[in-house]
Amino acid sequence: MLIEAMTPLTVKFSTGDIRLTPGVPVEIPAVQAQRLLAKAPDKVREVTRGWLPAWRELAALTSGLTAGDPQLPVVMAALNACDDAYLAGNWGGFQEAAEQVKQLVRGR
Repeated sequence: MLIEAMTPLTVKFSTGDIRLTPGVPVEIPAVQAQRLLAKAPDKVREVTRGWLPAWRELAALTSGLTAGDPQLPVVMAALNACDDAYLAGNWGGFQEAAEQVKQLVRGR
């Protein structure tokens, strides 16, 4: 679960300390994140992932691709990886695949 601090904060977990900075979301295991949200609702919040804006950006980037474009198969494979990550709720995987799409399209 992505958690963001509203004020600078160090959280102590049995696995180690995590330093939270406002504006910098950190992935924390769900059980620990839910416990933290319950204990410090005025200091941390869950970050809502921006799936829709991310998909819109990818749509805009890839709108000019044609069937004859030699990059199309590779771009489509990366878009399929984005879709798989989206369906699995894997934001990190989605971001990695989206970055690959961006690099492919901008590099052509």
